[in-house]
Amino acid sequence: MARFWVCAAGAGFFLASLVLHSRLCGSPVWIADRGNKRIQVFDKDTGEWLGEWKSCFTEEGPSSVRFTPDGKYLIVAQLNLSRLSLLAAPPVGSIGDCSVISTIQLPDQVLPHLLEVDRKTGAIYVAEIGAKQVQKYVPLNSFVPAFGA
Repeated sequence: MARFWVCAAGAGFFLASLVLHSRLCGSPVWIADRGNKRIQVFDKDTGEWLGEWKSCFTEEGPSSVRFTPDGKYLIVAQLNLSRLSLLAAPPVGSIGDCSVISTIQLPDQVLPHLLEVDRKTGAIYVAEIGAKQVQKYVPLNSFVPAFGA
């Protein structure tokens, strides 16, 4: 994971604090671009811009993004909405389209900012600015918790 700050707009540019994540070694890098309400995708080796997901982020952009250990889903934190979303990951080698599978609505002012996923257990760690804590979500029978159930 890498994190940095830039301020620009347009394809390949950002307007927010960014969190980077790659699904597998050699796969594209997925970047949460909160200020521009999108996730951008870049080639890991060349840095070439491959595309973006915007349709899932009409209210607010993502503040952090992580793949589940099996690579089938992306988990996204949305800071000011106090929401976690589970998105369907595209097939390896494709950008695909953004599709929300489920969400977890956290209490107001929790403000989830950063995410991390334990590769062995599938546990999801959520750093919450408003609550000033880190929450751990533990999946029951698979890598993906029963969001919204």
